[in-house]
Amino acid sequence: MEAQNETYLSDWLAGKISDAQLKALISSEDFLAYQKIKIALDGLEIKSPNMAQNFESIRQKLADKTPTKPRVVSLWRYVSVAATVLAFFGLYHFFIAQNDVITDFGKSRSITLADNSKVSLNAKSTLSYGNLFAYQRTLQLQGEAFFEVEKGSPFTVETPLGEVLVLGTKFNVVAIGDLFEVKCYEGKVKVSHQSQSTILTSGESVRFYKGTSENWAETTTAKPTWISGESSFKKVPMRYVITQFQNQYNVAVKYPKHIENIKFTGTFTHKDANVALQSICLPLQLKWSKNSGTIILTE
Repeated sequence: MEAQNETYLSDWLAGKISDAQLKALISSEDFLAYQKIKIALDGLEIKSPNMAQNFESIRQKLADKTPTKPRVVSLWRYVSVAATVLAFFGLYHFFIAQNDVITDFGKSRSITLADNSKVSLNAKSTLSYGNLFAYQRTLQLQGEAFFEVEKGSPFTVETPLGEVLVLGTKFNVVAIGDLFEVKCYEGKVKVSHQSQSTILTSGESVRFYKGTSENWAETTTAKPTWISGESSFKKVPMRYVITQFQNQYNVAVKYPKHIENIKFTGTFTHKDANVALQSICLPLQLKWSKNSGTIILTE
C-alpha cells in the first residue's frame, strides 16, 4: 500500500491527477501530509548553473595569478661550498689539530717524533703535539716521560706546572698533581716554574712542590729506572709514591692522611704488586691489607 501511495504522490505532484482524485484514492491524513510536502517543494528555487559565467570567473582568477619561476640553484654553488668546507677542515687538521698519545694503567709506550727525537711515556700519562712539530718543536705533557732530543731548533716541553727548554739532550719530566720534577741525563736543560728558572746539566735534578724547590746532583744512569720496570724515588712525598703505584697496578689505595707528605726514598717493581707494597711499606714501618679489592695502609 505504501508503494502505491508513493505512485499517487508522484502523479499528483506532476499534475496527472487532481486534488479530488487524490482524496478519493488515499486517506484524509495522507492527503494533508502530501499537501505539506507540496508546499515545501514549491518554496524551493533550484536554478540551473550558468556555465558561461562560471567559466569566465575561473579564467579571470587564473589570469590574475602571477606566475612564479622555479628556484634553480647552480650545482657549482654546492660544489664550491663543499670544497671550501673540506679545505677548511683539511687545513685545520694539518696546521692546528693535535696528536695525543695516552698510556693506560701499568702501560708505557715509546714513540719517535717527526724530528727523530724519542719519547718514552710512563703509565697514565698523556703527550700532545701538533702536525707541524718538525718545524715548531713544542709539545705538552701530563704525567711522566723520558726525552731523547735530537739537536736542532729549541725543543719545549710544556706541563701544567712549568716548562722545559732544550736544544738537544736527554731528560726526564714528572708533572703529576702539584709535583713538578725534572732530571737531566745528558746535555743541558732550562726548567721554568712560575717565576723561577733553573739550568740543569747532566746528573742534576730539580723539584717544585707546594711553593718549595729543591735541587740535587747524583751519578746518573743512561735512562730512568721506570723504563726497565722499576720506579725509583728520592725524598718524594708519599702521596706521589702511592699515585705511581696506583698508575702501575690499577688499584685503589687508602692510607692515613698524615703520612701523605712523609718523604720516601726507595724503589718498587712494576712486575709484582705484593713485592712492590713491601718495598713501600717496610721502610716506613707500615702495614697493608686488602678489603674488597682496595689496599689499605696502616701504621
